[in-house]
Amino acid sequence: MTLPGLTVMLRGGVRAVSQYTGMLLALFVVHVVIAWSAGVIIMRVLAEAFADKPLFDEAVDGELVALLEALRDSDAVIGAVGWIAIGAVVTWTIVSWFLAGGVLAVFTDRPRGRADTARCFGAGGATHFLVFARLSLITLLYHIPVLFLLGLGVEHAASKIEHALTFGELIVPLLVGLLPAALAHLVVSTVIDYARAELVLRRPSHESLGALRAAIRATGYVFRRPVALVHVLLYWIAFAAVSIGFAWLAQDHAMLGFGGALALFALRQGVALLRLAARVAVIAGQVELTATRPPPPREVAVTTP
Repeated sequence: MTLPGLTVMLRGGVRAVSQYTGMLLALFVVHVVIAWSAGVIIMRVLAEAFADKPLFDEAVDGELVALLEALRDSDAVIGAVGWIAIGAVVTWTIVSWFLAGGVLAVFTDRPRGRADTARCFGAGGATHFLVFARLSLITLLYHIPVLFLLGLGVEHAASKIEHALTFGELIVPLLVGLLPAALAHLVVSTVIDYARAELVLRRPSHESLGALRAAIRATGYVFRRPVALVHVLLYWIAFAAVSIGFAWLAQDHAMLGFGGALALFALRQGVALLRLAARVAVIAGQVELTATRPPPPREVAVTTP
């Protein structure tokens, strides 16, 4: 039963992305603006701190020892970069409430034409922004196990990489330490995705379906239908494969001069667009599966004579 359901989800995702390429490009522009805004600020901070330190140039070229030595007495810089990154993540999270509502509304209603798609996207984002905000607050409890496992994993990795001198000695402990938290995040993020999908899909006929109820129903549904987790796991495998492929091209094949820099920039943006398209396809597949779920029972008000 899992394979046919997974096949339908994958086909639905590819079909939706090919049908709404304009929406995908608009999402990509928003993503680029937020990411590059944070990146430019971080570059300015690093330039102010390390512009006069040749050791940092060696670190940028891939020297791990030089990187550790350059950052050894730079707690303030690390803290500043960390807060900038946190600010970018918070900004993206808030913006994503609107974007997710718009994408789910489009994949639920299937409008035709750019004008209808834009109206549906805007209406869906505005309608479900506060609903998704409430859902995010409710599901904060879901992230406690993820953060706990993340803390244990970071502590384990820190003890192993303290004296790391090679890339392998650095990356292997990180992967081992972070894997449990990553798997827990896979489950939590999938539950939240299905809660969002049901809130959009059922809201017109089930106004009483609140964020808490949707989260509880989505939790049970995801554990009853492992295909939902397999679907998202395939996305993360594809994400990792594309990222590793890009890292291999960028690391082992020098791209010199202006033409090389331009090619590297275009390749990086192409990778980001490909990963975003995969994520949008996952959302479309989740809408396909959510549509097969039985609706929640209606709450009938009881009146006393």
